[in-house]
Amino acid sequence: MLFAIPALLALLLIPMILAWMSRKTLNEAAEQNTPQAKFYKIAKVTQAMTGQAVSISGKVKKISFKWLNRPHFHIEDLTGQIRVIMFTSPAENIQQGDEVEVLGVVIKNFFKRSDPAISAVSVKKRLKP
Repeated sequence: MLFAIPALLALLLIPMILAWMSRKTLNEAAEQNTPQAKFYKIAKVTQAMTGQAVSISGKVKKISFKWLNRPHFHIEDLTGQIRVIMFTSPAENIQQGDEVEVLGVVIKNFFKRSDPAISAVSVKKRLKP
């Protein structure tokens, strides 16, 4: 019983610390990749670009795995659709239907190997004019 309180505190604090560390790392990665990321229309992002920093924008059509704090956003523009994977929740509360800007690195899509995906370091709501 003596160890129950410290164990409960550890169970509460460890996920909070890990989430903070992940968000901090992603913010640093976003700062580093922003200058070298080139903007692309979704249809122009290919598997040949794996490892390249890119920027895209579009509308959120679907969100998967949000409950795991590892959201996968299905982003669509007029040219196509792509899966955007984050390994922590974005700073903003992104919902289906939001217009967003994405910064990340092209990776192989885990779910559909023939299509690319983006490992995002930043997903932000796009400012409306």
